[in-house]
Amino acid sequence: MLHTNGQTNKQTDKQTNKPWQKHNLLGGDKVALKVLDKTKLDIQAQRLLSREISSMEALQHPNVVRLYEVVDTPSRLYLVVEYAGGGDLHNRICNEGKLCDNTCKITFAQILHNMNIIHRDLKGENILFTTSGCVKVADLGFSTRVSNRNDRLDTFCGSPPYAAPELFRDECYLGPPVDVWAMGVLLFFMVTGTMPFRAETMGKLRRCIMEGQYSVPPWVPGPCQRLIKGILKQVPTERCAVDQMLGCDWLLPVEFPWSLTLHPPCLQCCHSHWCMNAYECSVVVGGAVGADWQPCFCQSAAGQLWIQM
Repeated sequence: MLHTNGQTNKQTDKQTNKPWQKHNLLGGDKVALKVLDKTKLDIQAQRLLSREISSMEALQHPNVVRLYEVVDTPSRLYLVVEYAGGGDLHNRICNEGKLCDNTCKITFAQILHNMNIIHRDLKGENILFTTSGCVKVADLGFSTRVSNRNDRLDTFCGSPPYAAPELFRDECYLGPPVDVWAMGVLLFFMVTGTMPFRAETMGKLRRCIMEGQYSVPPWVPGPCQRLIKGILKQVPTERCAVDQMLGCDWLLPVEFPWSLTLHPPCLQCCHSHWCMNAYECSVVVGGAVGADWQPCFCQSAAGQLWIQM
């Protein structure tokens, strides 16, 4: 049973096709509850979930989806996270076409982060929007923490169309350049409405990526073309760094809407509930194996969060 003092809207998890719901709590703030059945989590799923929780707890950034609460019970695990009501980048472009130049700049600038956590699964489906247009990077299941930029990784992660060429070579790779490459693919997707590397089979896609077979349409602004080409370089160490991208000619004229220049949300934990200032919340909607979004919590008169067992 669910008791709230606000509205409830039912939606579907895009990966598991299972229901999940958003709820208006504490005066209208929207959150979502991710419910995981422990009996359906294998070793790998448990490892990915642990990594996702660890990364979300470590990252306190206005453009990274936030984890507010984790409740562990004998049979289920509950994650209370932000909710994004504006959908994801992939569906937005598929339904509405490429983004205008200024929207591309605003979106791209919000995705750029220079932190010691490698996402390893940056793609359009994991870039979410709030209703005010604020970007939230989601789904940190493949993320990993590195002590320095020279740490090498050895696991193929992510979606093949966004994968850097070194991931196909069965050798250790540097983490940051892999995320940078995925950013280049995202940028190409935003400004053109198509993917830079397309093929009918996985083998052909792999060859296109490893050979760098792509072309930028001539109508794309020159500064943006140079940025894309500076990112999608075959040699990882030759790709643009985050600082270089933030200072490039294409991004420098960007003007952020007033709603995106507000200070990040100030969260205060009080007796198992979270109070947020006037800043909209959002959510990661990607689900791990065994995940289900359900109306399984309520708010008591004291403002506490209760899990319905």
